[in-house]
Amino acid sequence: MAIDIRKNKFILISLGAIPGALLRWQIDEIFIVNLIGCFVLGFINSLDISKRYKLILGVGLSGSITTFSGWSFYSYKLLSQGLYRLFLFTSISMILIGVFAIYLGHMFGKKLNL
Repeated sequence: MAIDIRKNKFILISLGAIPGALLRWQIDEIFIVNLIGCFVLGFINSLDISKRYKLILGVGLSGSITTFSGWSFYSYKLLSQGLYRLFLFTSISMILIGVFAIYLGHMFGKKLNL
């Protein structure tokens, strides 16, 4: 029984996740990696490409670059140190700037689709 690599979602996502994890490992800044991942996700989802490439780049690559657990742990550390204002500021700014990065990536990708 042969596996068709082109249709196997696990393999496709893994193809993107491996370089994404390596990039994440090289960039030790949670805010930056989350911005990069959001921009890439917005960009990839706006392109008129096959679902296969969206799985590789959108789910695999951008999913493994970003770090929800790292951001949550950082937020937990702020709360445990009593830095409530910094917690609120970083939490709100991370969400708003992440959504804006997705928007920018989407707009950039739309321009390339012309």
